Amino acid sequence: MKKRFSMLLVLAMTMGLVASGCGNKEESKETVGKDKVVAQKEEKEGKKVAGGSVVRAMPTDISSLNILYETGDEGMTMLKPVYDPLYVVSKDEVRYYLAESREVSEDGKTITVKLRDGLKWHDGEPITADDVIWNFEFRMDKENKTSSGTMVNRKPVSVEKVDDLTFKVVLPEVSASYDATLGGMKLLPKHVYEGEANIASSKLNMTQGVGSGPYKVKEWKQGESLTLEKFDDYYKEVNLDSVIFKIMPNESAQEIAFENGELNIMRVSTVDKYEKYAADDRYELVTLDEGRINYMGFNANSELMKDIEARKAIAAALDVSAIVEGAYGSEDIAVPAKTVFCEQNFYYEDIDGYEYNIEEAKKLVQSSGLEGKTLKLVYNSSRANMEDCALVIQQQLKEVGINVEITGYETQGFFEKFFYTDAGDWDLGLNGYSTNGDNQGDEYMFSKEGFLSKNLCSTDEIAKLWNEGDATIDTEKRAEIYADLQQQIKDAYTMVPISDCKFILAVDKKLEGCDAINMVPVFEDYTKLYMTE
Repeated sequence: MKKRFSMLLVLAMTMGLVASGCGNKEESKETVGKDKVVAQKEEKEGKKVAGGSVVRAMPTDISSLNILYETGDEGMTMLKPVYDPLYVVSKDEVRYYLAESREVSEDGKTITVKLRDGLKWHDGEPITADDVIWNFEFRMDKENKTSSGTMVNRKPVSVEKVDDLTFKVVLPEVSASYDATLGGMKLLPKHVYEGEANIASSKLNMTQGVGSGPYKVKEWKQGESLTLEKFDDYYKEVNLDSVIFKIMPNESAQEIAFENGELNIMRVSTVDKYEKYAADDRYELVTLDEGRINYMGFNANSELMKDIEARKAIAAALDVSAIVEGAYGSEDIAVPAKTVFCEQNFYYEDIDGYEYNIEEAKKLVQSSGLEGKTLKLVYNSSRANMEDCALVIQQQLKEVGINVEITGYETQGFFEKFFYTDAGDWDLGLNGYSTNGDNQGDEYMFSKEGFLSKNLCSTDEIAKLWNEGDATIDTEKRAEIYADLQQQIKDAYTMVPISDCKFILAVDKKLEGCDAINMVPVFEDYTKLYMTE
């Protein structure tokens, strides 16, 4: 279905049949049966029962059982039930997990955290402040290649044990986002990894997976499945017996397995599937804000993309509304993105996106020397809708005299090429990133010192604004800085925001609690999931 839809889409655009807008939102909702989805929700009833499983398909496997070295959403999602955070800071509240409480000093530079009493690792050993101190220590060793939570503006924090369940972190300078960063820290067990010369390359990463969450690793069949079972010594009640992830790169195979009952939850990413499962009384559709921006980035190492006039030409040639309509089909699935932050971001600013102007684009294509050139566009083939976006972009750039060669890579291969290899062998890349909550966490996307530093077109002014935004706890001042930052990123033509998506799940009606916490990656708290009769 996906391939057929893509080819029909390109044919339609070639014949000039694809409209540039997404249409009326209310009409779109009626088309895909929104009223029926609401009715399903209201009619759903059932008595809670013990046991059962969540069985879900994933397009790609984890690379190890150590969550600290998972960079993709898929790996983070699969290991989320195994590793609890300390706490989660959201816009309206703080939700505590391993931590029982935390206290932030008035100047924001000291955070004291108390762990819950009686916590255990999956092998039965107690979780204490000593584990936390050790986690900071090994992260500060560059050989371990994970410094998250240990630095503020590239300066180390200090951490000390107060008692067996309490620790204190002192920051070298103010960091408004550090509280959220600390809360999201996932811990490794000291007694398992202590003595390993290099944790990043430790063989234990492939065999242990000793965590702190409501589910523990039962079996990992690489390339096939990850089976997790209930951890009986978790600090609160766990309803389901198991969580199972099956590796299925093919979306058609996922759909067949879902309808056969092999899966009881599946992501819906196209309008035809939305309509199909909205009309099926066996399922409920759960819609969450994905908190994610999908975008097309320019490779700073590409000789052609180093010229900002070339990047301006491409931005002017792209009709983002038509890309989103063609790839997703409905505003209930996705809407055009204007800026690099989503609306769930604390400091989202509603600024105008790049203006679609095909005549201006043609002029810039000629003056920048892009006319007749062939650009290489890479995309993550494991992510829904990326191929369709690539095909529409290919057609739109062809209309202004630019040829595009598109190549898809599965997640790990794509990340290696897109993030880690500073080569100019590709020009454009389609990816997406989570931008929920405090956007300081997004610095790695845009700073010259950040995650994309090898391949991103950025500026010193952008890096400066990131630092300024984190160096104040005044929310109004931060809002002004981040508004300026969004404009600076736009003006530098680092990337073209494409879509702001909904995360939609088709769920077996017997499974409840999927929308208990409206956050993505989904199921922040797996204990809220349960089965009904």
